[in-house]
Amino acid sequence: MPSHSVLGRWSARIIEASWLLALTLVPIYFNLYSARHFEPDKAAVLRSLALIGLAAALVWLIDQINRRSPAGQTTTGWNWTALRRHPLFWPVAGYTAVFVLTTITSVTPATSLWGSYQRMQGLYTFLSYVIFGVLIATTLRTATQRERFISLNLAAGTVVAIYGIMQHYQLDPLPWRGDVIARVASTLGNSIFVAAYLIMIVPLALYRMVAALAAARQAPGASQPATEWRWAGSQLLIWLAGTLLILATVKFSVAIRTIDFRYWWLFPGAVGCATALWWLLTVDRGAALPRWPLVVTLLFLLGFGISFAYNATAGVQQVASAEIAANALDWWLWLAGAVVALLAGYGLRLAGKIPSEPSRLTWQLQAVASALALVLILLTIFFSQSRGPWIGLGAGLFLFISLALWFGKRRLAATGDERNSRRLGQMLAGWIALTLIVGGFLIAFNLSDAPFFNRLREIPYVGRMGRLLEVESGTGLVRRLIWVGDEHAGGTLGLITSDPLRLIIGWGPESMFVAFNRFYPPSLANVEARGASPDRSHQAFLDEVVTKGLLGLAAYCWLIGSLVLFCWRQLQASMSWRHHLLIIGVLSAITAHLVEGLTGIPIVATLMMFWMLLGLSVAAKQIEDAQAAIPVPEPAAQPTKTGGRQPARRNPQRIPARQIGAQRPDGATFGMAGLIGLITVALVWWLNVQPVYADMRFQQAQSYSEQSNPSAQIILAALNEYLGAIRANPAEDFYYLHLARTLMTLADGLRNQGVAIGDAGQPDLDALLRLDSVPAITAFVQRSTPLSLLAHAEAALLRAHQISPLNKDHYANSGRINTFWYGWTGDVQRLYKALDWYERVAEIAPRDVTLINERAGVLMQLAEYATTNGDTAQASAFFQQADELLQTSARLDPRYGDTALRRGDLVRFRTGDLDAATTFYVQAIERSPQQMVDNLDRIARALQSRPDLLSQLRSAFAVQAERADQIFTEAQGKPERAIELPALSDQASRLYAAVARLAVQTGDIAGAVAPYARAVAIQPTNTALSQQYTLVLSETLQYDAAVAEAQRLLSILKSSGRNNEAAQVEQLITVLEQVRQ
Repeated sequence: MPSHSVLGRWSARIIEASWLLALTLVPIYFNLYSARHFEPDKAAVLRSLALIGLAAALVWLIDQINRRSPAGQTTTGWNWTALRRHPLFWPVAGYTAVFVLTTITSVTPATSLWGSYQRMQGLYTFLSYVIFGVLIATTLRTATQRERFISLNLAAGTVVAIYGIMQHYQLDPLPWRGDVIARVASTLGNSIFVAAYLIMIVPLALYRMVAALAAARQAPGASQPATEWRWAGSQLLIWLAGTLLILATVKFSVAIRTIDFRYWWLFPGAVGCATALWWLLTVDRGAALPRWPLVVTLLFLLGFGISFAYNATAGVQQVASAEIAANALDWWLWLAGAVVALLAGYGLRLAGKIPSEPSRLTWQLQAVASALALVLILLTIFFSQSRGPWIGLGAGLFLFISLALWFGKRRLAATGDERNSRRLGQMLAGWIALTLIVGGFLIAFNLSDAPFFNRLREIPYVGRMGRLLEVESGTGLVRRLIWVGDEHAGGTLGLITSDPLRLIIGWGPESMFVAFNRFYPPSLANVEARGASPDRSHQAFLDEVVTKGLLGLAAYCWLIGSLVLFCWRQLQASMSWRHHLLIIGVLSAITAHLVEGLTGIPIVATLMMFWMLLGLSVAAKQIEDAQAAIPVPEPAAQPTKTGGRQPARRNPQRIPARQIGAQRPDGATFGMAGLIGLITVALVWWLNVQPVYADMRFQQAQSYSEQSNPSAQIILAALNEYLGAIRANPAEDFYYLHLARTLMTLADGLRNQGVAIGDAGQPDLDALLRLDSVPAITAFVQRSTPLSLLAHAEAALLRAHQISPLNKDHYANSGRINTFWYGWTGDVQRLYKALDWYERVAEIAPRDVTLINERAGVLMQLAEYATTNGDTAQASAFFQQADELLQTSARLDPRYGDTALRRGDLVRFRTGDLDAATTFYVQAIERSPQQMVDNLDRIARALQSRPDLLSQLRSAFAVQAERADQIFTEAQGKPERAIELPALSDQASRLYAAVARLAVQTGDIAGAVAPYARAVAIQPTNTALSQQYTLVLSETLQYDAAVAEAQRLLSILKSSGRNNEAAQVEQLITVLEQVRQ
């Protein structure tokens, strides 16, 4: 992208910086301070950088248009006619046009434009991908830039890989909620996502390695090996400095806790500094090492030091405990290592001059470095245990090696080297044979039930490749249900074929979350989160049809086919071997991406790579054509001493800064550039930063509201953060749900304090949203009644429904709050309102058994109300409707325990048949034991006249308790399941406690000892269980054991500072000792 003015040159630099930062920030950066952490924050970064790059391109173009040659011709070098004739112009334009069209015709236009809360993959993000592809295609003009693109990808890929390896070996400083040991997720938050990204980096590493080995064959020997090793050491240290800096900031984010998110800038700033340092890896060997990356990094560290010192002095931060941050407290050591590596890397370069021309040793060292990066990346892909990316990797590797051997064979044959050509031909035949053998083995591995293969399937990692065709369990079942549904609903295929028009134009980008509800297979709820609606089909081509119809699928295939054909024509042309290898790498990376997409979800990082590789394929051809057009200088030609500086042959695009026509832009051009800059900053803030800021406040609110037994002040602080999140992003319906929940919590708290429920009044949600401080919110709550707070919560839910009218959750939540309201006031009209919401949502999600059951529950409450008021006919009608709904639910999803529980309640309320009700309750225990524990007290009261029925429940709970105990025991000692242990222990102990309580209620107090003992053994710090266990031991005259247990409980209470409870236990111990004597 040549330019002759200061403004033009800086615009070109900003354009290149935008896509270089995207290459590193998108895969590496994640936001610990936001609620979503990964995809949306990566999308926000991508969007911001795309806007900056686009703005810089506009400034560059304006500058070039204003600079006209004497003949009146513009100097931009843009040729609209040639651009339209480019093989990729119309496919890109066509696919973009389809994306725009389907956004306009979407069932959720706003979501299709801006993207969903969880993905942010709407039109805006898509255009950001296209912008980067176009910028790279039109501005990447030198071989140095081309290699910089590869180097930054490899640097980012190795950081992602190293962090994944740290996770596998339990060195991750972050306490993730999911398992990242057996299946690493690295910086992309998902094991499939990290592997999907890395398989696109593998071909680039292979390109760099093979190209270096090829160059080493023709390069001269090293005249100064020590100098070459010094250069290599400097390169390694500079890469290491950036890597250590990134990992140090990750550790710091865990080790140092603050009251807010004031260190939000630290991690992206570290990645930015690392990018600047890695840029040094591509500087010409003979040139002096630029100082600006060092200065930028040192200024960043200085800013960090000042901020750290200020926050420590202000008392707003503290060091996390070793229990929470065991792998993070050494952050300062990693940071010091980064500084030492940086200074040492610069020092080695300053120690002496490096030869400008690389030697054989140089290329060999580069090949080794690429091989090491490749090993790290492959290791992380392996640790991900993601079969779709594994298959995609296999496809990419097969294509790269096959094409490299084939075109290498042809090249050698063309030069007359028949012997080496035959060798490559033999290697190609062997490679194809090996591929066929591996393919045949995989087929047998998946189809055969031979004992050998059965044993092989039990081996970790390897065994997963023997379950590729498994569609009756695990992720295979999930995909099958999403794709084709079950006997009750047609899944994705049913959605696609349900509407002829939508079959052509699709439902709109990011629309599947709401469009899929009518075709949701009830069986899916038993293998995925119940109530969740898929927003992707886990099949990229099906997603194209769902979101953009057959029109979109055709445009997408046109784009892919045109890109493949464009690359293939380059391979057929007579070009350099390095260029052929690069194009083979591009084709292999895109192939890996497409194959992985057959069972996966395209993400921000992989879609960015796809469009950037498309741009690289265009730019690489232009670079190759430009180099081929350079005339070979005649040997006799000698530069004159008085002549101007000659362009270097290695970089023919470089133009001297001082030449005729080079001048400073006029004031108008600078003014236009400034205006574009201001608009860009405003757009970045409004469109990208604000949503992330809102989500950071939302995360802060959740950290308050999720505390166990939060105080009123904590709840008010959470409410303040929720209001701030909504003010920052008022169009996000998800935030209103949590606002309503918090208001309901406050209302319930006031009611429990004895405050009269009062009058609902006229809620003013907008006035509430304007409250921007805790004191203002406190005053609002103090002058509110519980019912007025409940009315504000209802208004928040209605606002969420207005924003997203097709979201089934908003209907359900409005129904729930009306049911809750009825429980307070007894106003039967609230039940009718709730029933109306549930009837309306049935049109959107007709097979959601959770909503069907809740609707039946409202009908049962109406029946009870009618019975109380003597209207037996109306009560019978309501009971009949509820029974029909529950029978429908049981038919749709026979495994849903809530249905059995409600049917038991219905039988008991309707007929008083306790035996029949107990049969349903036992079924509910078998299907949803934890839900039955939550309802045990009311059910036990209803059956207290029938000890025999209580014994049936006890036996059913005992079976489930033993099963839960076995699962908990198996999970112990397995590091990859450590994150599950708290939940598993809680489930098992609750079930044993249920067995014990039923034993007490049936008069078998001695039978309660063993289950309580096991419950306490599973959860030794559960004081409530320990107290119950102590009392049972006392009741069974086991005073020694009772005193021992009470003393153990006392030590727990004292160590946790619960002195009031400890005093009560001390009194209990005194009584027990007196009785024992």
